[in-house]
Amino acid sequence: MAKLQDIFQDVKEVGKKNLVLLGNEAIARGIVELGVAGVFTYPGTPSSEIPTTLFMAKDVLKQKGYDLYLEWSTNEAVALESAYGFSFSGLRTVFICKHVGLNVAADAFLTLINTGVLGGLVMIVAEDPEMHSSQNEQDNRWYTKLANIPMFEPSDAREAKEMLESAFEASEKFETPVILRTVTRIAHSRADIPLNPITNPRIPVDMKLKIDPSRFVCVPGNARQNKLRILERVERISKYMVGSNWNRIEQGKQQEYSIITSGSAYAYTREVINHLELDFPVLKIGVSHPFPKKIVGEFLKVYSSSTILIIEEADSVLETFVKKLSFEENFLGKIIGRAEGITPPHGELTTRKLLKGLSRVLNQEVSIPSIPSIESDLLFSRPPVLCPGCPHRATFYALNKAIPKRHRIVSTDIGCYTLGASPPLNAGHLVICMGSSLGIGSGISQIPNQKDPVVAIIGDSTFWHTGLPGLVNAVYNNSKLLLLVVDNAATAMTGFQPNPGEKLSIAEAAKGVGVKYVTEVDAFDPKSSLEVMKEAVKFDGVSVIISKGECRIQFVRREGLPDITYVVESSRCVGCHACINRIACPAIMWSDQKNEKGKVIPIIDQFLCARCGLCSEVCPYDVIAPKNVKEVLGE
Repeated sequence: MAKLQDIFQDVKEVGKKNLVLLGNEAIARGIVELGVAGVFTYPGTPSSEIPTTLFMAKDVLKQKGYDLYLEWSTNEAVALESAYGFSFSGLRTVFICKHVGLNVAADAFLTLINTGVLGGLVMIVAEDPEMHSSQNEQDNRWYTKLANIPMFEPSDAREAKEMLESAFEASEKFETPVILRTVTRIAHSRADIPLNPITNPRIPVDMKLKIDPSRFVCVPGNARQNKLRILERVERISKYMVGSNWNRIEQGKQQEYSIITSGSAYAYTREVINHLELDFPVLKIGVSHPFPKKIVGEFLKVYSSSTILIIEEADSVLETFVKKLSFEENFLGKIIGRAEGITPPHGELTTRKLLKGLSRVLNQEVSIPSIPSIESDLLFSRPPVLCPGCPHRATFYALNKAIPKRHRIVSTDIGCYTLGASPPLNAGHLVICMGSSLGIGSGISQIPNQKDPVVAIIGDSTFWHTGLPGLVNAVYNNSKLLLLVVDNAATAMTGFQPNPGEKLSIAEAAKGVGVKYVTEVDAFDPKSSLEVMKEAVKFDGVSVIISKGECRIQFVRREGLPDITYVVESSRCVGCHACINRIACPAIMWSDQKNEKGKVIPIIDQFLCARCGLCSEVCPYDVIAPKNVKEVLGE
């Protein structure tokens, strides 16, 4: 990431200074250039760097006199509700989440559309095609159709920043929330970004809120009137967007084929047709909702003799609306989209995938390896794993010792600990979404004649996010289950953002909702932990164990690595490989070495080892011994 002082440097003139920024950093810069006064969010990759950059820059911005309210909210629903409340000030407000976060906020989202907003409210929603760090691959363009609000789709990091201004203009003109849709490759790619002057929010000394109950109180009578306003607003927005520069036709000399595309897919389209030296007309859609019927209709008429190619990422949203319009416009040409294989039915669109799809449609042989930016076929899949020294690994090892894998059912949740579902830890049979482990576990515990112990696993941040309602439900319905809260004192998976656990006690919260069995254990003391787990699983009702152990990355960043490390004493090793087969720490690996007894021995990579000592606890023959790191590394 660029230095904060550089990202938020002062400039005097529009576009006279450029800086290479990550897409999310560019959006963060855009937020302060546009005088946003409030930012509300819950962390979720690939959106996390936007608020993280702003939080890290609080002191820098304060020195510049920039008055920005930043909030890590409990979950996305609360974040959107708070952003909505803040927008009553008339000040510009931003809500940020990843794609599945909009599901959490959906109840508030789909209702506040009825009332509209008083200040500009832009919802930045980052999607994750290919599910690099997500549990589903949903396309939130469908939400804008459901909600009848504008959606802006940038095709690169530069447009993401520039579109933010247009999004606020539309939001303020029509008093409606607006979505800015990014995807992983836009959020995490870099571009040369022009910097504009920073605009401090103009906050009145004595703020007076103007609220109209007949509009903002969603009882049926008011809601019916608001629905009429929505329909009228959609018509006005549609006419307004006709003149948008974000939807444009790029002419081409070769008119056998023409292309309609949007968002990130436009960047792939341009790269591929340039590589193939094709000069097809392209309709680039930057505002996908309201659907730009006028410009699409014009494109269909002008290129009526062409075969229209629809290129988009994720679902066939654009294709659906274009084909519908083609019937209305009596377009007689051919339209080719996902069904014909031009783009893949799932996963992230890439240059390679589009090149293959386009070559099939054009019946043209192409030299795929000649594009240097394409991903290589030689790369193999590398699934994510728990980090060396992760306290969750120690907790799951204790769980396996306390309750044999074949005699339990485990519902887990969203977070680093989800990775414990993989062998050999097998700490998870079911996972859906954040906070679901308790509801799922509670339901399983109510199955008649189900004898196996039920364990629900949840992290500290997720517990506060949406875990509490599930715990209340389990207590209220007399479920018999063990809730294992793996508390690593961090929202680690998304970048170490804070959570309410810094001020609130999970143990006290559990007791407060009626849990009778609540205890805390040290994650890095698995022998004591497993004894507590054996006892807790026998409890007739809901039992809660909070396994506390700080994220090793966070610990090492603050304290540094300990002076004591661990090594395998090869002469005594019997080659049982329990250290690998029981905990699968990435720092312990197979070796081609054999000791005097002819046993293949494992080794510990000292540059990966986090020196937590769990391997020493696991070894049944006590041959993994603590050593002074200087002695081991020869320092």
